[in-house]
Amino acid sequence: MVDDSSADRHLYRLLLEETLGRGLELLEAVRAEEGIRRCREEAPDCVLLDYRLPDMTGLEFLREVRGDMGDVPEFAVIMLTGLADEQTAVEAMKAGAQDYLVKDRITPEGLHSAIQRAMEKVALLRDLKRERDRIAASLAEKEVLLKEVHHRVKNNLQVIASLLRLQADSLPDPVPAAALRESQNRVESMALVHEQLYHTRDLREINLAEHVALLAQNLFHIYGDPARLSYTVAVEATPLGVDQAIPASLILNELISNSLKHAFPDGRAGAVRIEGGRSGGCISMAVSDNGAGIPAHVDLARSKSLGLEIVRILTRQLKGSFEVERGNGTSFRIHFPDHAN
Repeated sequence: MVDDSSADRHLYRLLLEETLGRGLELLEAVRAEEGIRRCREEAPDCVLLDYRLPDMTGLEFLREVRGDMGDVPEFAVIMLTGLADEQTAVEAMKAGAQDYLVKDRITPEGLHSAIQRAMEKVALLRDLKRERDRIAASLAEKEVLLKEVHHRVKNNLQVIASLLRLQADSLPDPVPAAALRESQNRVESMALVHEQLYHTRDLREINLAEHVALLAQNLFHIYGDPARLSYTVAVEATPLGVDQAIPASLILNELISNSLKHAFPDGRAGAVRIEGGRSGGCISMAVSDNGAGIPAHVDLARSKSLGLEIVRILTRQLKGSFEVERGNGTSFRIHFPDHAN
């Protein structure tokens, strides 16, 4: 009990005499400084705090002792005052009090009930803090395990890509060797998704803009010729879940590599542009080039190209649409629903 006047102390003692027999023990401090020291040293279950103290206000006392406790109080506090003022009560509760009682309305039963309720509130806060800490620890453990899964999947995919590369290097015939290298690139595009998931804070999704920049850089390193070809990436920072990121990555792998391999024959110079973003509940991706273009007589719907067939299959998997624009070069566009909406 931390209070101001001797009259108040006499009142509280009379009231507490009837409650002390119910298992309560009383400690007393006259000045706030002494009360703060005893709270820190003896850790009471509940503090009865007068609003007006000789050396500070009850609100200042509260802020002082609560500053030591973090977000969970170590003991309950009931503010006692002669002011039947709603604003004072609000300030007391904001400062950390569990209850607020007006002195001339206090009864032994009401005081005992208030003490019990205040201690129950603090006990509940402690239980909630323990449960929150337990959940946070469990989530942290699961995040570590999930990061390890992405890391292992990425490593396994890179092993597969390395085996495909070794097999391609061992073949004397360039045609099957090229097919194996294309498969190697597809595996590496999937590995790139898991590599990003391993390094990101949110293990459920990747940033499409960052992924496209890395993928384009890898493919231009393999197929591009810096002396005559250039590329531009203009993709918005769009989050993609892993269920959409992997098919989207494989689609982009096919379209970018297709442009680099076929759009600029005979040493022709040109540029490739990759665009993407979110609009109207959909995600759009486009790979355009200013190359030779696809001849008008070529029916893409009946094309037996494995790359285009992969694009069609994966677009259906994304429940999206695929279109081709011919003109000054070729532009491939994909639209699919945004799962974030």
